Amino acid sequence: MSSGLPTGIAMAFAINVLVSVYFFAVYRAQQRNQSYLYWSVSCALFAAGIGASVIAHAAEGLQAVNTLACLLLFTASFGLYCGLNKFELSPGSIKFYRRVRSIFVVGSAVITVAGFYSTMVNVVASVGMALMFVMTEGLFYQRKSPYKSVYLVLRVLLLLHAFVLFLQGIVMLVQMLAAQDSDTRYLFNIVLLSHLLLTVATALVLPLLHVMNQRRQWQKLANLDELTGLPTRRAFVQKAAKSLSADDQTCHSLLMVDIDHFKQVNDQFGHTFGDEVLSRVGKILAEGLRQTDIVGRMGGEEFAILLPGVSTERAQGVADRLRHKVSELRFKQGDKQVTITVSIGIAVSHEVLYDWEHLYSQADQALYSAKREGRNLVYVFS
Repeated sequence: MSSGLPTGIAMAFAINVLVSVYFFAVYRAQQRNQSYLYWSVSCALFAAGIGASVIAHAAEGLQAVNTLACLLLFTASFGLYCGLNKFELSPGSIKFYRRVRSIFVVGSAVITVAGFYSTMVNVVASVGMALMFVMTEGLFYQRKSPYKSVYLVLRVLLLLHAFVLFLQGIVMLVQMLAAQDSDTRYLFNIVLLSHLLLTVATALVLPLLHVMNQRRQWQKLANLDELTGLPTRRAFVQKAAKSLSADDQTCHSLLMVDIDHFKQVNDQFGHTFGDEVLSRVGKILAEGLRQTDIVGRMGGEEFAILLPGVSTERAQGVADRLRHKVSELRFKQGDKQVTITVSIGIAVSHEVLYDWEHLYSQADQALYSAKREGRNLVYVFS
């Protein structure tokens, strides 16, 4: 390792140490997310492997140190896989993890045995690391994610690094079989460069993806009612307004559903019982709907269902079916069996009326009429 190599090695060592410290700090800050701990250890192992490799090449007769360096570098590549496997954006299956773990165990054993042959251990380590990076890239294969373009950067760098490592292993193997001792510094520099790119990209991209995913999860939780699992009023109105503004439907039917005498139910049987009623009614309303239909909890005991492309007659049929299914529910309260009914108001959009506020107002008026007429009824606004 003459001129040119010390600078590259020093950069690789320093950057891996810094990124290791950085990932450990993120691990401490991100509620002990194990992914960052794996990545921190991975970078530390790579830095240690570089250090051991320098020592082995600086002094002759230290083959054991060279073998240790290869084991450290191979373990570092496995650490990267483990971190990504734990990362919530790319969870791997248990079966796939066991396969990679088996490869790591076998690879470590082969590297140890190859340590008795000075050149062969470097060949095995290079090919083993290349295989580990390919397996790591497999975590992203055919994965559905809103961040595909960002993941693509990591996938390309993983495959590039794997290719360069594999090429390095093949070149060293050919030289060993041909009993040649050609200068491979240029290839080693390429390996260092591709590794540095992967390390820096990982340090920049993965914490950003973690934050983006957390924000996405928080937004998802904010848009879902915790008790029923249905969209909240805000989320429902947003979806409904978007559906109403689309040009692919001639009409929309809005069903406003209200549980009859729910306040008395809560007062008589308690809020826990009331929560069970809300949960089961919400489940009934969501069952059997089309993918384009939208159902949500508007607040309290009130629900709403938007049926795109459904006429008044069909909407009445849907409402009657839902009303009948709710009335068949039985709730146990001690020795008693309690039944629940709902009132439903329907409003249908037409060519002039495509405004959410007006449609909602009309459906709400129809719901009020259904309650006024005796409850457990379906009433259509006219």
